[in-house]
Amino acid sequence: MDSMDQHELMTLKQNSFSPSCDIAAEFDKWAMAGRGKTMAIGHRYATQQLLEDLALSKDSVVLDAGCGIGWLLNDLIGPHIAQGTGIDLSDQMVAIASSQCTLPHLNFLTADISDTTFENHSFSHIISVEAIYYTPQPIETLKEWYRISQSGGQLGLVIDLYRGNPASEYWVKALSITAHNLSTTEWQSLLSSAGWTNVVHRCISLPAQTTANDFSPSLYFPTYDTYRAYCEAGSLLFTAQKE
Repeated sequence: MDSMDQHELMTLKQNSFSPSCDIAAEFDKWAMAGRGKTMAIGHRYATQQLLEDLALSKDSVVLDAGCGIGWLLNDLIGPHIAQGTGIDLSDQMVAIASSQCTLPHLNFLTADISDTTFENHSFSHIISVEAIYYTPQPIETLKEWYRISQSGGQLGLVIDLYRGNPASEYWVKALSITAHNLSTTEWQSLLSSAGWTNVVHRCISLPAQTTANDFSPSLYFPTYDTYRAYCEAGSLLFTAQKE
């Protein structure tokens, strides 16, 4: 294990981890500031790469866990699946997702991704983009997703905030809510401990979306070199399966 023993990993929870109401309030602010669209643009490339690793079909029943403004279902996969549900803690994000939905087999709900009310074996695919590290106990979230996944179902994760990405240390400090900054090995162990099998990961470099001349420093990216290092480290993609 990188920095935790198995007991620590299984009981992972920060003492002062942000409650769900604070997380919802923060993402409501992001939605109203237009950051939902910014995130959709920023995460689209990595998500398209993840979709290549998943066996989606016209019969797929998909959960988008942490759906934001709904771009994954509305813009990318909605027309090609049987049913899709997006859930998010933020009422504002869900409202935008619902307002942009034009397909009757898609729906969006305000709900906690780590403690859902779905029945066992509800989904053939669960996809989560940049959301799981905001949950207080990722192991419990992964177990919940295992419960609601069908036998043979697939899980797909996109994670940019992970140890090994040079920007992560800045993000954790800049965020007004808490987030887990875990290594690839730790995420892999959590997935396996939650019951998921055939756990596979890969890192993909990301195309730069700004130049040095156009770059504006921020708490998330204090220098252009930090931003370039983030792009080169890229997104961590995981796929896993329920037997």
